[in-house]
Amino acid sequence: MNIDPADFHALLRRRRSRRFFTSRDVEPEKLERALIAAMRAPSGANTQPWEYVLIERGPIREKVREFCEKADVKFHEASPDWLKAFFDDHMITPVKEFAANAPYLVAVFGRRDLPFWLQSVWLSVANFINALELEGLHSLTYTPSLTRDFNKLLGVDESWSCQAVLPVGYGEPDEELKPRPRKGPAEKAHVVDGEGNLKPYDAHLPFEP
Repeated sequence: MNIDPADFHALLRRRRSRRFFTSRDVEPEKLERALIAAMRAPSGANTQPWEYVLIERGPIREKVREFCEKADVKFHEASPDWLKAFFDDHMITPVKEFAANAPYLVAVFGRRDLPFWLQSVWLSVANFINALELEGLHSLTYTPSLTRDFNKLLGVDESWSCQAVLPVGYGEPDEELKPRPRKGPAEKAHVVDGEGNLKPYDAHLPFEP
């Protein structure tokens, strides 16, 4: 396969979380291709311990938003001061406008009765959000602390654990996207040499933050 690595890295660089969505409908084939990418993720012993639940717009969405905001209010109130300050600095609030506006909410569940489920679910989510970007769609990695009552609302098995609720749609073109520079391998990777010494990684390629 002749896939240019530069194109892949350009995709990763341009992907941004979005919090505001237009009402424009999502083409079913674009969403399905992203779901196919999610299903292609590696998983421990090939358990594939993920379940994706697509929540369409309608009366159910107000209930979903209520669950999410209630969970976030509780989480914010119980957070230590340093985390509350972090929320303030990053303008993170319990208000989840996207829960009403995005064409789809995708609730991603993990099968807790399968081994290696947690790590595998998040590998799948990574595939999904990057595939959405490839399709020209946007999302947000939102991880509310939801109870089993949320499972009951959606009619899913109570043994499944909701790991993320991902809005999917076309982002508002006027949303202000602040720079989110990344640290490269020279800062975030290390090497243990043959003698067991931990050393910085000696990066040779340019890295754009």
